[in-house]
Amino acid sequence: MATLKQTFRASFQKKRSRGQQSRRLGTLDLALGPIRYRRMADQISAAIRESIATGKLAPGTHLLEVEIAHEMKTSRVPVREALMQLDREGLVVRKANCGTFVAEFTEKMVREVCSLRGLLEGFAASQAVERLTAEDFKRLDAILKSMRIAAETGDFSCVLACDYAFHSYIMHAAGHELLEEVWRMTDAKVRVYLSATNLMPSDMQFVAESHKRTLSALRSGDPEQARRAMAKHIEEHLDLLVAGVLSTNKNVGVKPSRVITRNQKESA
Repeated sequence: MATLKQTFRASFQKKRSRGQQSRRLGTLDLALGPIRYRRMADQISAAIRESIATGKLAPGTHLLEVEIAHEMKTSRVPVREALMQLDREGLVVRKANCGTFVAEFTEKMVREVCSLRGLLEGFAASQAVERLTAEDFKRLDAILKSMRIAAETGDFSCVLACDYAFHSYIMHAAGHELLEEVWRMTDAKVRVYLSATNLMPSDMQFVAESHKRTLSALRSGDPEQARRAMAKHIEEHLDLLVAGVLSTNKNVGVKPSRVITRNQKESA
């Protein structure tokens, strides 16, 4: 007759065998290929997020579930889920008995997002500086060349596209997946603020030159120098946003809490 100890051991080995088989089956399932399906709510939120970031949906725009559902050819349920997700991200505001609106922004919000971006991208630059190759610098040079040409011709949309391409490239080059994931959560807000600006060609050229200085610091191979250069670059972006957006009353949805013009800053 088997002892209690032998019975327990046999039971344990049987459970362990089932667990190993389950894990093997799980590995086999995952190896079948990537999951390509995205929920309808995710697709809708992505479409709205992009429209907000590119300025197609201005701050304060009323987002009607029935209209979005009609345009996306779906029911209102996934639309409602998508708007709840965007509300959590801070891109839209849901008001009781009023509906959902594209978020309006203030100087405080701009400063908070830019200060966070400075920390994230400064760290990313310090990590990327030792990983960037000659081929990477060749691609970054091409991005900045396109940005310079766009700035000279006053093509603001192209300047924004190049700005995003440059910063996204550095974040990816840092090789820090969690950092990149957190950065992308704030990216949509940054693009909203940038798309709301109305920079003059001279300002665009200043932006292009600021990127050029940052790239030179990355070429130095010094992590601390790269971090400081990126942080300063983000600060210069903040100055343009404050002067070019929040002090302009013509922009709908902009609520300046304290206007600081470039002349005031220089005199200070």
